[in-house]
Amino acid sequence: MTSAPTGPVLRVGGAGVIGVFIAHLHERPHSMSSSSSLPVYRTVLTLLVLLLSTVFPASVATADTQDAPTTIWSLSPAATDEQDERVSFRFTVAPGDSVEDAVELTNFSDQEVTFQLQAADGIVSESGTFDILRPDMENEAAGNWIELDQEQVTVPADDSVTIPFTLTVPENATPGDQPAGIAAAVSTSDDDDVAMVHRVGTRIHLRVDGDIMPVLTVDNLEVDYQQNWNPFAPGTATATWTVRNDGNVRLGAEQLLRSSGAFGIATAEEPGQPIYEVLPGGQTTVRVEQRVLPLFALWSTVELAPQIVGDDEVDAALSNATGQVVTPAIPIPQLLIVAIIAGAIWYVVTRKKRAKKKFAAAVAAAAKQQQAESAKEPDQLQDA
Repeated sequence: MTSAPTGPVLRVGGAGVIGVFIAHLHERPHSMSSSSSLPVYRTVLTLLVLLLSTVFPASVATADTQDAPTTIWSLSPAATDEQDERVSFRFTVAPGDSVEDAVELTNFSDQEVTFQLQAADGIVSESGTFDILRPDMENEAAGNWIELDQEQVTVPADDSVTIPFTLTVPENATPGDQPAGIAAAVSTSDDDDVAMVHRVGTRIHLRVDGDIMPVLTVDNLEVDYQQNWNPFAPGTATATWTVRNDGNVRLGAEQLLRSSGAFGIATAEEPGQPIYEVLPGGQTTVRVEQRVLPLFALWSTVELAPQIVGDDEVDAALSNATGQVVTPAIPIPQLLIVAIIAGAIWYVVTRKKRAKKKFAAAVAAAAKQQQAESAKEPDQLQDA
């Protein structure tokens, strides 16, 4: 799970020392020879933060300050007699019923740390990864149904604490998937320039018992065709569409973009990036580029095949979804070439016709002159 910003944020990943390094930079006295160099110093610092956060993506829960060593922790489902190595919770609960379980919070650091616990609705981020709502956002479903025995826990160094929780599904809960999660967070701040909140959590796959309706739809399909001014190469069709989950269970999808001219001429196919997960009521935007010949009009069809995610059970038929649109694809370079060739042919044919007419007119004139001269000869002989 990602960090919840509370100010300027550094999301520490593969090396917790980055947090210490940046904090020290902010706290070092400015011993520059001129006060005008301060903006340059902050600019260089900002670029360094961006570079380091790119090299070390956020992947482990670490936090550090100048006065305390790095904190490393994990949050996972507590071991049970039936399951010792769960990576997430998976419940099927009828409306009005409850289930009890627990999370295990482990502090791998060599100092005692106090953590804040939060239960919240599950979401899928723009990058396609699962997350939960930030603490400043209001829960609308399963996040409200989870009651933690403790919301603040102090864990001794190199030790673990088990925190029970109860999940109660309301009588009027909507059947289907209601994703949620529990996160443990540590907030650190050294001064006004650095504030960090790091979270790590575990996912809750909750399915409210009832009728299952797996439904994915394709909406807002648009295709923008860009000419290739090389008349012997195809242009580029950029298609965008929205995949929306109108059902009540999470689904993935395989997708295919098919485009052609009239009557299926010059068909081109391009697979879209597989969608791993779309939550009920959620949606994601897809963009695909395709090389297509310009044939005056482009018939584009998106074919979407829903997929069951992970170990989910969906006892209902999965129906494919489609979207269609027709886009102008005028072959301008090709038409220009045709026009030039047609003009050249017209010029050659017209020139030949004119030359032929001119030659015929010259022959006729010569014949007429010959006749005139022949008519004069008898008169001249008679006068003689």
